[in-house]
Amino acid sequence: MLNSYGFHYAEDDSSFLFKLFSIGHETVSSEAYRWNGLKRGGKGMVFQYSLQGGGRLRVGKEIYSVPKGHAFIVSIPSDHEYYFDSTLADSWEVVWIRFEPIGEDWLSKELMRLGGPVVELGADALPLQLLWTLHRDSAAKQLGDRYDLSLRIYEFLVAFQRSLHSRGPYKGSELPQTYREVAAYIHTNYHRDLTLDQLAEVAGVSKYHLCNRFPHFFGVTPMDYVRNRRLEQAAELLRTSDLSITGIATRCGFSNVSYFGKVFHKIIGMSPSTYREAKEGQVQSRLRLLE
Repeated sequence: MLNSYGFHYAEDDSSFLFKLFSIGHETVSSEAYRWNGLKRGGKGMVFQYSLQGGGRLRVGKEIYSVPKGHAFIVSIPSDHEYYFDSTLADSWEVVWIRFEPIGEDWLSKELMRLGGPVVELGADALPLQLLWTLHRDSAAKQLGDRYDLSLRIYEFLVAFQRSLHSRGPYKGSELPQTYREVAAYIHTNYHRDLTLDQLAEVAGVSKYHLCNRFPHFFGVTPMDYVRNRRLEQAAELLRTSDLSITGIATRCGFSNVSYFGKVFHKIIGMSPSTYREAKEGQVQSRLRLLE
């Protein structure tokens, strides 16, 4: 079964847009199904997701299984090959998209940095929802123009990148009560000498469990979440108060002003004194750090 759609741009004036080459859904059962990244021609990137069965992906000399519920993304041209292997399953049902990115191949590099070219992805994950919608709109000829396509590919890629980092988005109603309480406790007590033991006690779980689950909901560790709330408050006080930098550091939970300066510069990109003296418009009086 093959249900795919190819695209051609009549005028090649879209160098700053993502370009859609093809999108499809198919089930293969022949080992003739084999795509080599150095032989297939063309350029771009391929994202492919296993709906049922499984296949294999070779990247350089390394070979990976791609079972149900897993995805990979590869660049063309590059030294890779993905193929059906009958020793894994009777067939391989996949959905894929091939597109030309803007700039360098940052996404596959991000995959490798996070642990490998094959990642697990839930069938109801946002990237898959966006991909299926794009496939349906391709069938119905409801895609819009090249600019709309570029926006939709970018939205898909950002959703996929977010999934790699296991970051929400969790709305308040979806967030477990335990973690809402921990976040609220941090917002109220960021100025205190908070420890993992205290936060775990508030959550009613072990430190290990808290450190393991907290990033799933907030995108950062519990102590990085504490740090970010402290920095937000410090940034506001730098712009709206006459307190000394040492006083601001202490009021925001930093026991060492030197450490406060290093952390502030690392996260905000400038020293506390530079942030305080910056002209209106260069910085804002209220800062929100996005996790």
